[in-house]
Amino acid sequence: MENNEKSTSGINLAQIRNLFRTRSDDREVGRTSANIRNRQETYHEWGVRWSGNADGNVSALNPALQSCYSQNVTEQNDNIDLQRENQINIESEIERYRGKRNGEDINLKSKEHEKKRLEEEAEDLRVKIDEIKSSDKTDIMAKVNFYIGLSIAVLLAIYLFVFYSSASFSAFFGNDNITGAGEAILDSHCYSEALDNGIGQLLFILLMPVIFLGLGFLIHQFGESETGVSKYIKIGCLFLVTFIFDALLAFEISQKVYLTTDIDATQYTVTMAINSPDFWIVIFSGFVAYVIWGMVFDFTLQHFDKMNTHTKEIKVLEDKIKNKKVSLDEVMLQINAIQLKINELDTKISALQTRFNSGSLIDTNVLRRALSDFFNGWVAYMTLAAKPETEKDRATDVYNSFIANIQ
Repeated sequence: MENNEKSTSGINLAQIRNLFRTRSDDREVGRTSANIRNRQETYHEWGVRWSGNADGNVSALNPALQSCYSQNVTEQNDNIDLQRENQINIESEIERYRGKRNGEDINLKSKEHEKKRLEEEAEDLRVKIDEIKSSDKTDIMAKVNFYIGLSIAVLLAIYLFVFYSSASFSAFFGNDNITGAGEAILDSHCYSEALDNGIGQLLFILLMPVIFLGLGFLIHQFGESETGVSKYIKIGCLFLVTFIFDALLAFEISQKVYLTTDIDATQYTVTMAINSPDFWIVIFSGFVAYVIWGMVFDFTLQHFDKMNTHTKEIKVLEDKIKNKKVSLDEVMLQINAIQLKINELDTKISALQTRFNSGSLIDTNVLRRALSDFFNGWVAYMTLAAKPETEKDRATDVYNSFIANIQ
């Protein structure tokens, strides 16, 4: 049984090898060496035959590819018509790459011109900044008016804080034994008494002045940002709200003064309040001071802007320089990319020119195709010989490494 199996195995192997014998092998006696391609043998058939002689051994593949490479180069060099065609193709390819390079040169000059323009514009902006800094653009009177206005605004703010804290405490939480408006609007004990009555009362009288200072700030903002009739309507509404609130405080305080000082007190009316000096003392002490504070506050900010005109100008110019810098960075990236393309094109042109001048006008596409056919024939034998897939993968790696080195 074992002898029969061996005999059968030997017959099968012989049959496989006979499959890869070509008719040219039978006709051309003496040219059966694996490293020589017979004249009527295709590269695929050659690959099958060589692989069969080497039994598909991967270690024999690289020398086989070297021989295939050398034979195809020799065949192309010996073929005059093919040489002439390759010469025309190489010249055409060189001209095509030169055309691309000329186009990239134009792009490069355009980007370099844009780069120079951006650099000059940025430098002009820096010169303007230096000129502004070197010249004394600060308005002396604006500086004087600013500091005077700031001092008055701060003092008035302190006054309004004290007034509205004391007046709101007297109107809402104070005792009813007030003998005059002065006692109500300048109550030195309002904070301690409010704290005794609870933290809520203290916070109320401390935060009440913030409302009026905030209204004053809004009046300034509307004056700056609004235009037309709406500007005056909004400012007028803010003044009206402030006046109404001050009038309510004045009414409450004057009522308490009236009820304390008039023994035959009757019901206190708005008409009586208007005729009361205490009512108007509170109005003038609060609302008029508030209006004055608002005007001084606006005056102070206006002169602050005048005093720092050069700072705003420099900030605008610095922002423009930053924008130029961003644009310049983008242009530099584009220039670098174009220069990289030019270098790649120069390398290709130089390689083609070297091939053309050497006289060895090899068509690499024809060469690669021959090597591919040879390798496919090699793998075809390995498949029919039932070689493991790992061996085929190793063969593919050898082939890919060899092809990658062909220029």
